[in-house]
Amino acid sequence: MRILVTRPMPGGEATAARLRSAGHDVVLAPLLTTEPVDWQSPTQLPQAMMLTSATAARLAGVMANPLQDLPCFTVGDATAAAAQAAGWRDVRSGDGAVQQLVDRIAGQGITGLVHLAGEDRTSMAVPAPLRITVVVVYRAVLQPLEVPPPVDWTLFYSPRTARHFAAECDRLGLDRAAIAIAAISPAALAAAGPGWARTATAATANEDALLAAIGVSCQ
Repeated sequence: MRILVTRPMPGGEATAARLRSAGHDVVLAPLLTTEPVDWQSPTQLPQAMMLTSATAARLAGVMANPLQDLPCFTVGDATAAAAQAAGWRDVRSGDGAVQQLVDRIAGQGITGLVHLAGEDRTSMAVPAPLRITVVVVYRAVLQPLEVPPPVDWTLFYSPRTARHFAAECDRLGLDRAAIAIAAISPAALAAAGPGWARTATAATANEDALLAAIGVSCQ
């Protein structure tokens, strides 16, 4: 199959390498670029930290060093691996869903949490008495889409990129009815709107499930 990957770098290239190793053709069209922003470490250490993207782990930089002995809860295994690579020592991975991660943290009796995040992030309900302080460590900038070659599937990794891809298709005059899309979550699929040739959604919010939704195995 030929698959268009909209995931930002360096994750997009990692996905492309997986797909190519399984014999598929890949078109890379990252719709976001990420860049660090200046931030300050909290003056009072919290009980724990939370990371909901590998990008936050990668771009937090040296300012995160004083925090890296704290328990660090991550949304999934990819973020956990990025956190460990960045120097976090007590990493506890979730199952890919932000709300379930927050509920799990609250269930462990933690009341003070710092979330290192991007400017755009998934909304969540915070159970009492948990308090979350959000510290923005990076921003993501939307990029224009060039007219892609025909592909079998286009992959979305976030609601923001799905929404942007749809808008770019409309701007370029591309026929949605000729494009098949697959999203990592129901929210990402909904953000793309209607009218696509085929749609698929990952059973759980991770890349293995996304690829499985289009019949691809990269194990």
